[in-house]
Amino acid sequence: MIEQQFLQETKMVNYNSDTIKSLVQENGWDKLDDFSKIGAIYDFVQNKILFGYNADDTLSAAEVLKDGIGQCNTKSTLLMALLRAVNIPCRLHASKVTKDFQKGATSGMVAKLAPHYILHTWVEVYYGTAWF
Repeated sequence: MIEQQFLQETKMVNYNSDTIKSLVQENGWDKLDDFSKIGAIYDFVQNKILFGYNADDTLSAAEVLKDGIGQCNTKSTLLMALLRAVNIPCRLHASKVTKDFQKGATSGMVAKLAPHYILHTWVEVYYGTAWF
């Protein structure tokens, strides 16, 4: 049995916000089988939320949705909220990578001023009997 912590709502993963609940209902994600829920929600966050830098990495999922943009940290927050809203357990991972990892995403002065190491985040989902 998966631990309840992977389904919890938090200040950032605020899946009970009106905007998150409305989005889930409008798209019918709550009515899909688990595999389809994961795919549809991932597709939404990847393709409908444009790549961009939010004002802060600690925005709530509802705020990221309102912005309509995000990068790995903020898109992960939104992805987790949407997944948990449809009862898909998920967790966040992070790894330190060199700024070369961002080549192409940043340029000019931003790239020069960026610290040598940054955190890259991603979400894992629990599906069936394993984490993916």
